[in-house]
Amino acid sequence: MTQTSPLRYYSGIATDGHNWDAFEYRPGDVFVCVPPKSGTTWMQTICGLLIFGDPEAEIAIPDLSPWIEIRLNPEDFKMRLARLAQQSHQRFLKSHSPLDGVPYFEDCTYLICHRHPLDVHFSMRNHVHNMKIDALDHFYTDDIAACFDAFLNNSIEDGGMDQPSLELIAHHLTTARAMAHLPNVHLFHYATLSQDLPGQMARVAKAIGVSHAPDLFDRLVAKASFKAMKSEALMRAPGATRGLYKDPSAFFNSGQSGQWQGWLNAGQIADYNAKIATLLSPEDRHYLETGTAPSFAL
Repeated sequence: MTQTSPLRYYSGIATDGHNWDAFEYRPGDVFVCVPPKSGTTWMQTICGLLIFGDPEAEIAIPDLSPWIEIRLNPEDFKMRLARLAQQSHQRFLKSHSPLDGVPYFEDCTYLICHRHPLDVHFSMRNHVHNMKIDALDHFYTDDIAACFDAFLNNSIEDGGMDQPSLELIAHHLTTARAMAHLPNVHLFHYATLSQDLPGQMARVAKAIGVSHAPDLFDRLVAKASFKAMKSEALMRAPGATRGLYKDPSAFFNSGQSGQWQGWLNAGQIADYNAKIATLLSPEDRHYLETGTAPSFAL
């Protein structure tokens, strides 16, 4: 076993990367490392269904698969770690941090998923407006143009983990790219999950060492569909049972790509093109936006 402590502690309104210092890993743990609104809950749901192997089981994803870096008071965080330690099944954990902020273990599995940055931005806007708390409202005001400009220019420095940031999304991919050659690091994409859920679930199953008979696997795939997750939002969406959302099912808004089209004018798209060109190579940008033709092994 080789372990590296996080090289970088990410922080923000909702994030405290120092929480990893208290985390005790277990061989076989699965780390679901996905930027916000890029398929985190989808990957967690897939893991839960494959690990438990029961399409009818009531799998409360937020309770079983905790977000380690979330800011909590010390006692609540200790309770979360204690519940995690009591789990006897293969554990699967949630992280929004880039991989340089997540501890690495050779005998664990890392599942990473990305999504077109413009879809992420507008999906997050819908998400924040659906929340009953106002902690993030100042990032997504009625001035859509100003918010988009901030998305293009916000830095991840100085506690910027939870603010809109194209730089953060690109950095997440860059850190994943740097580790993609490792046999326990597996990259996925939101668009590919949408287009080929059975094939991508088969990839996840192989990555985490789980197999099921074909008929059962098909039923698990059906339960992992976007429609199924939306219908079970109270079990799937983080914070739903605590009344975090105005409409829990709206956490799963539509599951479609390209919804940003029509929101941005030609000048804003040109600004996006110019900014992302400073952050990623053309090949990596193409992968981030489409999930196809990456310049590195999956």
